[in-house]
Amino acid sequence: MSTTKKTLQQIWQDITPYRLLFFIGTLFPVIAVLAQDIFAPLVVSKAFSKLQIAYTTGASLKDFNFMPYVISFLILMIVGLIVWRIQGFVVWKLEIKLQLNQIIKIFNHLQLQGVKFHADNFGGALVSQTNKYVGAIERLIDELVWSIIPGITAFIAALVILIVVSYKFAIILLLVIAVYVAIMTWRIKIQFPLNRIEAEKETARTAALADAVTNAGNIRAFGREKHELKRFTGVARNAYKAYNNLAMMALKNDSLSHTMTNGLRFIAFAFGIIAIVKFNADAGVLYLVLAYATSLVDRLWEFTRVIRNINRSLGDASQMTEILQLENEIQDPKEPVEPAIRRGSIEFKNVSFKHSGASKTLFENLNLRIKQGEKIGLVGPSGGGKTTLTSLLMRFNDVNSGEIMIDGQNIAHLKQVDLRDHISYVPQEPLLFHRSIKENIGYGQLDSDDQAIEGVAKMAHAHEFVKSLPQGYDTLVGERGVKLSGGQRQRVTIARAMLKNAPILVLDEATSALDSESEVLIQDALWKLMEKCTTIIIAHRLSTIQKMDRIIVLDKGQIAEEGSHNELLRKNGIYAKLWAHQSGGFLES
Repeated sequence: MSTTKKTLQQIWQDITPYRLLFFIGTLFPVIAVLAQDIFAPLVVSKAFSKLQIAYTTGASLKDFNFMPYVISFLILMIVGLIVWRIQGFVVWKLEIKLQLNQIIKIFNHLQLQGVKFHADNFGGALVSQTNKYVGAIERLIDELVWSIIPGITAFIAALVILIVVSYKFAIILLLVIAVYVAIMTWRIKIQFPLNRIEAEKETARTAALADAVTNAGNIRAFGREKHELKRFTGVARNAYKAYNNLAMMALKNDSLSHTMTNGLRFIAFAFGIIAIVKFNADAGVLYLVLAYATSLVDRLWEFTRVIRNINRSLGDASQMTEILQLENEIQDPKEPVEPAIRRGSIEFKNVSFKHSGASKTLFENLNLRIKQGEKIGLVGPSGGGKTTLTSLLMRFNDVNSGEIMIDGQNIAHLKQVDLRDHISYVPQEPLLFHRSIKENIGYGQLDSDDQAIEGVAKMAHAHEFVKSLPQGYDTLVGERGVKLSGGQRQRVTIARAMLKNAPILVLDEATSALDSESEVLIQDALWKLMEKCTTIIIAHRLSTIQKMDRIIVLDKGQIAEEGSHNELLRKNGIYAKLWAHQSGGFLES
């Protein structure tokens, strides 16, 4: 199925809840056009015919009653005016409701996409595609109700009446318009790929801009301003070239359209003069022919603009349409079970997993048991599977075979939100919302009061720096928490995990961004938190996990070693070598 067809189907699905508004919005233009553009000129032509009779017979105009024509014309104008105003209000309401639902639907669809999707797409590009999609749908509806339906109505009604009053001109008009539409349709088909290319290049430009703005600190730190300017200039020039190609094609189409519509005006005028001079045609018929021809020519002149806008709108909507067709990478079960996670015991049973696109399987029949309340450290060389193991536990990825059990429940049988509601997660890179510190900490438990938030902040040793800020807990942290230092951001994320108080805690080197003094302060708080839950710590800084109940050494997807810190040192294996190679508490690269 083509992207255009998918887009139109998607629009119709979105409109379905508002069928009444859509029906009124598409019916009223028909009524208004018939009143003002078809019947009003017909009334005027009848009046002109009477005037012609009066002048040709020499009769007095007092013998003719023109008042019914005046009243009819006035009524038709008033009807058209009222109907257009109602139609405008209805379409306005339809588009506002539609935009609201679409933006919410897209937001929900994007946030439900998996880790791989967001890793493969720029955030700025997704924002751009969302705005383009919503704007495109609004333009498509506008063109439908303000141009397409009125144009079709005027053409059909005028043609029917002209067939009755002057079938010869109706045939000529029909043939000329058919040729015009055929030529312009062919030209627009050539233009359509340029619309899509222009939309794609514009999205790429937005993505490049967002990427550079997000990484402004890195650019300055490396002194790469000239490099980034050159890089962005290249992307911007590509967008310019695409727009220029589109504009040149549009100008050619406009020129061709203008030439043909002016030709149609000339044909209508010339036919009218010939009809009167040679065939003694009725003046009213001449007026009607010229009025209808002029109206249709004006709408034909809009034809290229309408098609151009439709093409551009479909091009703008195409990328988000494709995204909306994507299935979520990780699917909830059709009949999920209620979570029964209380203690937090974990078991990996014959788990096999291979990353998408990878040539080798990472885990092959992996088996691992973690008892309730046990504190586990995961260490090993880069690429050994530490982060992947926790990703599988949280269903950021799904196993290819085998089972992951929590308290005897297969996590694949749970809703993802129910599973993750029972796991507190602190990532290595502490990401925060551009909201207040209170909101960021409170994200762990949305109904928490200020006292609870302040309490966990004190446990995480965040309270000390928060209270020194001018606005305290109401301080906005900036995009991704940029206003805070790395250690401060990490303490906020730890406080958030403390507030959640889930039976399972996953820490991805949660103290990596802390200086030595802050690390000492927070270790005690972490141990207090870990006392109540099963804990898995991914550690690159081995000093973090010396007191773990058990340390698991992962190497190439296999459990190479396991035991306590001292036991592993005595084995003089991988762990002992990692420990020996550390410098200042960090692993050497």
